[in-house]
Amino acid sequence: MKNQSWKSLAIVFGCVLCAAACGSTPGGSGTKTGAGGNAPAVDGGGGGGGGGNDAASAGAGGNAQSSPDAPVEAPSESRDDTSVPDGGAGGASGDAGAADGPVLPMRVLLYHFSTAVIDTVPAQLTFYKDLLTTWGYTSDDSVDPAKFTDAGLAAYGAVAMINTCFMPFGAGNDGASQGAALQKFVQRGGGLFGTHCAAVTFAGVTPLPLYNQVFGGQEGGTFFDGTSTCRKLGAHPTIDALAATFEFVGNLDSNLVTGPTTTLTVRCTWHDNKTPMTDVPVSWARTEGEGRVFYTNFGKVVSDLTDPVLGAKHIVPGLAWVLRR
Repeated sequence: MKNQSWKSLAIVFGCVLCAAACGSTPGGSGTKTGAGGNAPAVDGGGGGGGGGNDAASAGAGGNAQSSPDAPVEAPSESRDDTSVPDGGAGGASGDAGAADGPVLPMRVLLYHFSTAVIDTVPAQLTFYKDLLTTWGYTSDDSVDPAKFTDAGLAAYGAVAMINTCFMPFGAGNDGASQGAALQKFVQRGGGLFGTHCAAVTFAGVTPLPLYNQVFGGQEGGTFFDGTSTCRKLGAHPTIDALAATFEFVGNLDSNLVTGPTTTLTVRCTWHDNKTPMTDVPVSWARTEGEGRVFYTNFGKVVSDLTDPVLGAKHIVPGLAWVLRR
């Protein structure tokens, strides 16, 4: 009986040890669950980052930043990006020819209403029409602000604002409804292209009009006619063919505002006999939603478009980029 009692006691003791060992396993899992419990925080951080991108997109629509002209010794290099962000609402895509957007009509609106007279605009329209024809596009030229509705713009794959100076939708028209339609158009994937006066608009209006927010900035204030030394900033399909620096002779405006999601691609230093010489943003690109926006302060006259450097290696690639060619 004693031996049997000892054996029974040993068996009971072994079971107790086994139960204790098994009971420790959930405690280990609990530690892993705690580690796993950190995972939602990581996901939440990622979600917060996404929210930050949405906020940046909203900023593109409403929170433009002031960017005064900088002296050449200390230009505003904060926007002289050495590389272009990938796609998305906050930056400019670097993929020139990719069909990465929605299928859009092969038709371009060449809009050219202006409250200033630029003699070579008819020749500029002919240039763009001929170019688009060679690319397989049709085009309409118009000075009718009524085109700028959701239904009206749905007929186009891109809108080109050709020297639309000062009040682009008519004297006394604040452009609010047209700007809203244009923003929706771009967000759905439409291209927006503008030259020279296209951003020299709505001077003195605060807050910055939606039209200028969609374009990514506002030009005006002062201007310069003469020789400028220009430089490209970083890499982008609209400037890749340009030399690092080049000379430009012609008319350029100063910059009043660049938006928070605007990527500057060209700056120029005016040879204006000032110390220091005036240094200004000239060209930029951005995306909003699925659409692309390109603006350049070059292109006041038709000779800018036909120039084998400025036209062929910058302005024409700008139009090609918004069309995703």
